[in-house]
Amino acid sequence: MKGELVRVWTEDELQLQGLHCTGQELSGLLAVLHIHGASSNFYRSQFLDRLADGLTDRGYSFLSGNTRGHDIINNVYAKDPTASRRIGVAFEIFEDCLLDVKAWLGFLQAHGYEQAVLLGHSFGASKVAYYQSETADERVKALIFMSPADQGFWLEAAGAEAQRALTWAKDMVSEGREEALFSGPLIPYPMSAATIRSLFVESKSDIFRFGRPDEPWQTIAKLRCPMLALMGTVAELTAPNPEEALAVLKSKALSSPRCDTVVLQGAPHNYRGYEAQVTESIINWLEESFAS
Repeated sequence: MKGELVRVWTEDELQLQGLHCTGQELSGLLAVLHIHGASSNFYRSQFLDRLADGLTDRGYSFLSGNTRGHDIINNVYAKDPTASRRIGVAFEIFEDCLLDVKAWLGFLQAHGYEQAVLLGHSFGASKVAYYQSETADERVKALIFMSPADQGFWLEAAGAEAQRALTWAKDMVSEGREEALFSGPLIPYPMSAATIRSLFVESKSDIFRFGRPDEPWQTIAKLRCPMLALMGTVAELTAPNPEEALAVLKSKALSSPRCDTVVLQGAPHNYRGYEAQVTESIINWLEESFAS
């Protein structure tokens, strides 16, 4: 994977980093924008190497960009060179992903790419789905969800401890202690009270409700572009098996012209050891969906 280290400023004046890999310069093909999962970043996932090479070999541009929620805790540069903000997944507010995705799409447009596919892995799938449902951005021509996670699965796994965490978060926020950190079975890493409220009380990130097929899926139902969803069969964050989960997703994509699904037998949530298979699945779908 060869590319250029790039940086972009968000509208609220935070700096994000990424890697831009170009194919045939301005080939007319779509650019693919990768948004990482929780506690990850633009370079960590091993499938990125094979995916970037596969896409650029065929003339696509590939951009993997950080969100402000990269890693567990990080210091994000602000426009003021003497200042930074402590964010990361521990302090991230979900709705701010709108600013991050918008900034990266702006980068692509400024470099001559007028059309893009948003590809989100794990928690990144929730971010790209939310972005497009809220903005209906005309530059976005398709969405790819790699191993989207069911937020309700986390709550169910936490059991009675989940309510304790939610009550704690509400109390901390009401006391003005939004940055107080909670550790417990609700999540595998510390999270601030404000972040827990954003995820589990306001719940705008609760998008892929695989274990709750009878509930409304407002975000997915609003999406009007083609969609591809992929899952492995090992350590996926969903109660139903992957085939059943993706069948539910397909049934909820009421406004999409097509919603295709792929289950990679034996692949884990991070696709380690299955980089070639997931790359082939994505490229084949892109070429079938957008063949000129």
